[in-house]
Amino acid sequence: FPGALTDQAEAFGLEARVTIYAGRPVRAGDLGLPAVIERNQIVPISFMSGGLAIQAEGRALARGGVGEVIRVMNLASRTTVSGRISPDGQVIVGSAP
Repeated sequence: FPGALTDQAEAFGLEARVTIYAGRPVRAGDLGLPAVIERNQIVPISFMSGGLAIQAEGRALARGGVGEVIRVMNLASRTTVSGRISPDGQVIVGSAP
């Protein structure tokens, strides 16, 4: 099947993003990195630009793994921002030059 994984090793360390059925092919898009942030979890948000660094708390609006971009609602301002999940579980908004 086009796009189906051909070796079990390709799925090692990943989690299913959709329901997997016995006897049906598993595509690469059906799998993703393990989630480090769950939906509705309170997470640290960091904004960095040049010499400016702002940190706040937010509520994750989606679950995601390291390197994925999710939306987070800033608890203080109720503003929704998008950021990339870092290995330590922070959501990084913006980037240092």
